[in-house]
Amino acid sequence: MNCAPKNRAQQAVAAGAVLLMLGVSGCSFTTEQSTTTRYAASDGIVKDLGSVQLRNVLVVGRDDETAGRLVGTVFNTSDEPVDLSIQAGGASTSVTIEGQGEFRFEDESADDGTLEGLPDIPGSLIDVDFTVQGDEATFEVPVLDGTLEEYREYVPGGYTPRPSEPAATEEAAEGE
Repeated sequence: MNCAPKNRAQQAVAAGAVLLMLGVSGCSFTTEQSTTTRYAASDGIVKDLGSVQLRNVLVVGRDDETAGRLVGTVFNTSDEPVDLSIQAGGASTSVTIEGQGEFRFEDESADDGTLEGLPDIPGSLIDVDFTVQGDEATFEVPVLDGTLEEYREYVPGGYTPRPSEPAATEEAAEGE
């Protein structure tokens, strides 16, 4: 006779454990797993406009508002050449991409995508208008400077590192 109450107690504990596990793991049934979300891990934008694919496109500049240079690659997925027009802050440039071809701004010397007089500073997003065969779109493109070593050679006018804060603090401490 003592077996029945003991079995009921064990069943109650087991049922409680099952309910606890469902409660703890229940959010995973309704929440999207972040590792299943597809995204482009890059510093620049990844967008498509008509037959043109913009990949890792960004602007490299300085905070003196003189110029910014486009960096990134654009691909033409059509068989015919297309003209890509780019405008930002009153400056513009245009490139032709061959059919099934690509254009890398950082590899070009004749038209390197330099946009004069950009009004935004590194760390901001700038509205850039892209036009391909009548298709137009405005995308927010990040503006970076030469803080990241891989972009230093593309900074218009060259990259000048800022003085570090600790050096100024050490000089002040020596003067005391």
